[in-house]
Amino acid sequence: MVTWRLAAIILPVVGLAGLWGWSDYQSRQGTEWEVPIQGYDPRDLLRGHYVEFTYDWPGSDDWAADAVIPLEACLEGTPPGPPTLVQLNPGDACEYPVEADFDGVYGESSLLRGRLYVGQDRAAELEEKLLDPEYQGFVRIRLGTNRRITPLDIRFERVDLAPAAEQ
Repeated sequence: MVTWRLAAIILPVVGLAGLWGWSDYQSRQGTEWEVPIQGYDPRDLLRGHYVEFTYDWPGSDDWAADAVIPLEACLEGTPPGPPTLVQLNPGDACEYPVEADFDGVYGESSLLRGRLYVGQDRAAELEEKLLDPEYQGFVRIRLGTNRRITPLDIRFERVDLAPAAEQ
């Protein structure tokens, strides 16, 4: 009788640990890319500190001007990129297909906008650099096997704002 009670306690814990381990393993699968971003850092104390940004996909000027929100697209290029986001038509071949995450914060516009949670100490630094025209932000994302984008980290590069010398 004691064995059954012990098993009734241990089996659910082992099951939950197994599910957590599998979920963690799945979340680490995929291809990592670096994508240029623009953005700002709103803060909501009820949700913690986060950086909200818009992806500045290379090559997106053609469809972004038409206010098209892609629901399915293809990342073209060689990881870590930066990739070009190309709208995906039915039947198109694509090595790195990506879809909007309708369950996420941004829903159908999740291929245009992103959010990365950061600690309070780093949020102030990121906000300052995102607003500074001397820096270009890049978000490292993971394109998972589920065709969804997960932002992982943000880094910055200094931009040379000096006009090019005339030739």
